[in-house]
Amino acid sequence: MTVFTHHPTPTAASTTRHGLRLVAAGAQLWRVIDRAGRIVGHVRADGEPDALRFHALRYSTRVRRFFEVGRFWSLDDAVSCLHYAR
Repeated sequence: MTVFTHHPTPTAASTTRHGLRLVAAGAQLWRVIDRAGRIVGHVRADGEPDALRFHALRYSTRVRRFFEVGRFWSLDDAVSCLHYAR
């Protein structure tokens, strides 16, 4: 489960299940990092505070852009998607 200090956005030190942690990368963007320090992907929040959607994103070095892996109503689901899509 994701740890929040202020709902609905996590802090830079938020931790998640699967041994992944979130690091702030922008106003509504977090980098998802594994235990070894490797970047697994990014999660971007979009929408109104009472109806946020979380977009799981992966970067492709081949084409040099982000691809959306999925859209979710919870941050945990977006992070889980990145974990299992490795």
